[in-house]
Amino acid sequence: MSWTNMTHAVLPQAVFLPVWVKLSWACVMSAVVLRLTYGDKPTVWPAAVVAALLLLPLPQTDALSGYLALALQTPSLVCVAWALGCWADVIQPRSPQTTTPTPVALLGVLLGWALVVDTLNDWPAFLNFQLYALGFEAVGVGLVVLVTAAVLLWQQVSPRWVLSAVAVLAVYVLLRLPTGNVWDALLDPFVWVALHVQLWRTWRASRRG
Repeated sequence: MSWTNMTHAVLPQAVFLPVWVKLSWACVMSAVVLRLTYGDKPTVWPAAVVAALLLLPLPQTDALSGYLALALQTPSLVCVAWALGCWADVIQPRSPQTTTPTPVALLGVLLGWALVVDTLNDWPAFLNFQLYALGFEAVGVGLVVLVTAAVLLWQQVSPRWVLSAVAVLAVYVLLRLPTGNVWDALLDPFVWVALHVQLWRTWRASRRG
């Protein structure tokens, strides 16, 4: 099956998956440690140690990555892009900023709740809808591309968000990571919770203003 043919489900090649699990979790977990520790003392050593431990070819670290993937799924491409942004903020010092446009955050939250309903198969009886399955089809990717294009046309966004969006779409189309489903490339539990927090903070700021 051609990698450019997205009319049917195309899964990532099996050889990529173990490597991706280790790399993605090392990147994300080290970025979390970096955010938690760098503000108090500007050093990257704790985060670098976490990344190195998760990347080392040891049975214990392989098991840890496997447990993380089993319990919390594999990080989405969006989450990995956030983690790389955290490291970029240290390499080129600047304060962390919220780059996700509010309409995108709102759509992400709504998509997450819709996927919860889909997982529970709790759609109305007259609506035979399989949202998650749609993520394997070309129409799912097409919707994501259309929304991204609309945001770029009608919303002022940061260059980092543009770069991240292009990179996420490119990696997904070329490698189909992490699962072959476009929704898994965009959302995971961490990203979904973070989008809720962003919307809540935006609402609080608007109330104060």
